[in-house]
Amino acid sequence: MGDIEKIENKVVAGRARLLASVESLDGTEWKWQPGDGRWSVRLTLAHVGSAQRSHLEVAERLASGATLDMPEFELDTWNEAAVADRAHWSVGQVLADLDAAQRETLAFLRDLDAHGLSISGLHPALGEVTVGQVLRIIPIHDNMHRRDILGLLAEMRGT
Repeated sequence: MGDIEKIENKVVAGRARLLASVESLDGTEWKWQPGDGRWSVRLTLAHVGSAQRSHLEVAERLASGATLDMPEFELDTWNEAAVADRAHWSVGQVLADLDAAQRETLAFLRDLDAHGLSISGLHPALGEVTVGQVLRIIPIHDNMHRRDILGLLAEMRGT
């Protein structure tokens, strides 16, 4: 199995685990938010979709040889703004966006060759990275927020 297939398998498996953690939630569980400013499950998934689209954009630009010049980039500010843009989205819209971002990522991976994975350039938050490294972030990010969601649900349920 080549590197592209390994990344694809991890992207698919990571998303499946993330979605499995929310498949039986009711309306209250989707929107419950602790009073300390952390996101609800719905907003967390809105962030995941936004972040995947951003990672994909970086990977596409790097693969095409373009630079991504964002000298004043601040990750937390970027994330907060992206979630604020999606704050009014329904659960259905959030899930549809996650699905679309996943399909676009997998299409990009399927069109990429081994050389494409090794093209490097600047990531606004991480510095010098390869296309492959950017794409490997997606399932890691899904898993990180799956743990956040499970913790949030346990907190909400008092378990």
